[in-house]
Amino acid sequence: MDPFLKALNEVIHSWAELSKEWGLIEPDYSDRLSEGYPFNKDFNEIVHELIEWKEKLHNISKG
Repeated sequence: MDPFLKALNEVIHSWAELSKEWGLIEPDYSDRLSEGYPFNKDFNEIVHELIEWKEKLHNISKG
């Protein structure tokens, strides 16, 4: 489980960085960003939910 949690943590870090960059360009490119957006939630919500999921998995693995 540890390698999976490590990979998940790396994904969260990458998505958090992407979210930060998104915020910087959103005022100028919101139409383009929303075009074909593959999720039905705000990007920041997804990052937050990934963090919560990681914490739950970590607690389960340490059981």
